[in-house]
Formats: sequence, C-alpha cells, structure tokens
Amino acid sequence: MHHDDPLIDRLAADLRPVRTQRARAGWGWVLLAALATALCVHLGFGMRPAQALQPEGRWFLLVEAVLATLGVASAVAAVRMADPQRSGRRSAVWLVVGSALLPAAALGALAFGAAGHASASGPGHWECAAWGTVSGLLVAIALVSWLRRGAPASPARAGLYAGIAAGALGSAIYGLSCPLTGFPHWALWHFVPVLVAGVAGYTLLPRFLRW
Repeated sequence: MHHDDPLIDRLAADLRPVRTQRARAGWGWVLLAALATALCVHLGFGMRPAQALQPEGRWFLLVEAVLATLGVASAVAAVRMADPQRSGRRSAVWLVVGSALLPAAALGALAFGAAGHASASGPGHWECAAWGTVSGLLVAIALVSWLRRGAPASPARAGLYAGIAAGALGSAIYGLSCPLTGFPHWALWHFVPVLVAGVAGYTLLPRFLRW
C-alpha cells in the first residue's frame, strides 16, 4: 500500500528481517563449545574422573549428573528462545528447584554436623568456583551469539537460561579436574558458578539480546 509519510519510511528503513533459526544448529554450537571447554580443561588441569571411585564417589557422580542435566536443559531452553514464539516458561520452576536442591542438602549436612566444616571452607574452594565459572565462557559466547541471530521474546529470561547453562556446564566440565573432595565442597562450591553466571546472564545479557 502506497503512503507518503516520511516517519513510516524512516522506521521501516531500520527494520531487519530475522531468519528462522533451526534449534539443532544452536545445540550444535553449544556442543562444540562444551567439547572445546573440555579440551582446554584437560590440557590445563588434567581430568580426574577417578573421583567417582573415592568413598564418596557416588555424591560426586550425583553432583556432576545434576549439573550436566541442569546445564543441558537450560541450554535447550535458551536455544529455543531464539524463536520469538517460545518463552521457555515451562522450565523455570524445576530449573530453580534442581539448582537449589544439592546446595541446600550440603548446608543441612554442615548445620547438623554430618560433614566437617573444614571440607567446605578455605581458599582452594574459591579457586574451584572461579575456574568453574571461567570454564563456562565458551558456552556463554555460543549461546549469546545464537540468541543474537534470533529474536527472543524475553531477553531477560533468555539471558538467565544462557547464564545458568554456561555456569552449570562449565562447572560440570571443570569438576572432572577438581582436586578437592567431599560432598559439601561438591554440592556448594560447584554450584557457585551457576549462581554467578545466572545472575550475570539475567542482569547483563538482556542489553545485548534486545531486538
């Protein structure tokens, strides 16, 4: 339809079409980022999967499984949100519950004396949390790049999911190189990257994801 309104012409000139994104391609980006992270962690720190053979190895495996599941589910939600018709709301409740369950159990164990306080304090724990957070950077970059190619309807929620995915997957991968042992350490400090990256994703990423 013809019109002579210059304002409409100026507004239309700034519009850019957004191509439909294939979710499988986004998952591929995340997988490649995770594999590259695993390679970097292996070369830098060496892998110690034998943690699972320790007396408390079952707890190590549980923490790793929860982190990996949380990271994959969050990554799937973030990838899907590149499509503006998807909001990712269905995943919100159980993502929060899943991320809080083990840290709460570790705090309970410490509070009731089921585990020594020495195993959940000290400078080595902060270093583990820091490296777990850094290990999520490649996944974060992959997800942000993917989301910027799309048009998420809720940039804040997309940023939150991307942050949780990066923190959880980064911590799970670095956890295979973690030199420390004990359920309180694994269940508390290995979840610090999830909290840090989730908050960063929710507060900082939306400005980069808006249409």
